[in-house]
Amino acid sequence: MRLHLRTNPVKSTMNRDSFVSGVSVPKSSPAHAAEVRQRILAGADRAFRARGFRGTTIPAIAAEATVSVGLIYRYFPSKEELFLSVCQTSTDAHLDELAATLSAIADPQQRLRAAIARFVSSLSEERWGAIVIHAWAEADRNPRLRDMLDRLFEQQRGFAAMFIRDAIARGEAPPEVDPEVLSLAAAMLLHGTIAYHLQRGPRFNEEAVVEAISSLLSLALHR
Repeated sequence: MRLHLRTNPVKSTMNRDSFVSGVSVPKSSPAHAAEVRQRILAGADRAFRARGFRGTTIPAIAAEATVSVGLIYRYFPSKEELFLSVCQTSTDAHLDELAATLSAIADPQQRLRAAIARFVSSLSEERWGAIVIHAWAEADRNPRLRDMLDRLFEQQRGFAAMFIRDAIARGEAPPEVDPEVLSLAAAMLLHGTIAYHLQRGPRFNEEAVVEAISSLLSLALHR
């Protein structure tokens, strides 16, 4: 959800490594351990996108990552913990990248459109939405996945709220705009875009979606 939005206010409050606390990791240099962990996460990302949470096995992830099954368990105690880490890592990276992009745009209308465009284009370019869809499918029977989805939603909502407060502080949005209300609406629109992307498949029109969401939010922000 590369799960892309560090020296900025959107840095995730969740410690990604908390998922593996208490797990015995092989003694090696920190750089080597980080490289192995990243390779496992990248392989898991590919496997989960292709087969979903339920259809993916640890051996399949090991094959994608070109590591042993035993090595995966040294870093991640279960498939669920690995799935959660993949989702969190993807979201953090998206938010970091988006923050860096927006910081260089002075015009408020262009900044809003760029934020929406980056989110929408990443769905087609990186197809990370498939992981979120798989998590939705499992959420009703897995409270941990449901909690993870709640956290990811709140991260995106928090980013939107920060964006709105910044626009108010710059004098680009009217002071009566409620950041909490509008950020909730924005986050729901973006989550709906994930489902719409899956539904439309190759017929998904990025430009039309960006225009629709940007126009609606612009009406609320730049009256």
